[in-house]
Amino acid sequence: MNTSDAHALNRVILSLYREGREVSLASFQAWALEQIEGLIAFDSAWWGNAAANPQALHEMHLHNCEHSILKAYPPYLEQDIFRAALIARPGVAINLSDLTPRAQHVQTPLYREFGRRFKVEWSLGTLQIEPVSSLYEFLTVWRHDPGRPFSEAERQTKELLMPHLVEAHRAVRLRHFLKVPTTRNRVWSLVDGRGYLREASPAFITYLSANWPGWSGSRLPEPLVTSVQAGRAFKASAIHFEVKPYGQFYFIQGRSDGALDLLSEREREIAARYARGETYSAIAASLSLSSSTVRNHIAHCFRKLGVSSKVELAHRLESKA
Repeated sequence: MNTSDAHALNRVILSLYREGREVSLASFQAWALEQIEGLIAFDSAWWGNAAANPQALHEMHLHNCEHSILKAYPPYLEQDIFRAALIARPGVAINLSDLTPRAQHVQTPLYREFGRRFKVEWSLGTLQIEPVSSLYEFLTVWRHDPGRPFSEAERQTKELLMPHLVEAHRAVRLRHFLKVPTTRNRVWSLVDGRGYLREASPAFITYLSANWPGWSGSRLPEPLVTSVQAGRAFKASAIHFEVKPYGQFYFIQGRSDGALDLLSEREREIAARYARGETYSAIAASLSLSSSTVRNHIAHCFRKLGVSSKVELAHRLESKA
């Protein structure tokens, strides 16, 4: 890679981490693909997650591609040498032109019945293994012109870029679900509709291991999966799991039973802000309340938790959140 190309790659990576912070989760993948088109020209793409066992697509973003491709592809999954190469070499960018001669590829059912239909003439892809879920996150870009294969320089660029795309996407996802970190954000996880962990706090993993000794892997214990899929809370071993749906994901947050459960959500929020040192007037302005209402909430919190000072309140929140 020459100096000019290296600088161009660096600019895109910085953009992913800087400008990407202002992009919503729903828009991030489309936005990120726009950023990389200046480095690697492509006509269409898919970017998603999949499980190996059992084989299943979990999440998919399609760029300039018919949605029908998701139903058309599975019958050809086992004969796809490109997919097999991605799985065999995670982290390595795979160029279709390196795997098979063009003349041989166009004779396969995969090309004649699938590739030709969706204008998939050349493929360049990379697969990463997610650190929490062990799911595959992959991005494959396609060209529609039979006379324009991807180059080795483009393959190298894609390989260098992919870890940053995945990590920037992960950071946006975490910011989306953890907009206001507090002491309550200790036991949490983000899962998909099948119950697979996509992100999780260390405390959440520790709790699962302690309460389900035989549990391991990337999927929640079955009782939790059942609750998630029903969209209802789960109660176990002195902890209460709240389940909140967000599109195709579910955010699970655990809170311990005890004195804090006597507080309403509004009281808990005001108490946490007050314990951090915010004044009555600052809390009131932030929550569009009057200062007297905030004072009343704090007084109720003191009474419910049996504390008499800000220091005691902070200690109680810290120990029971």
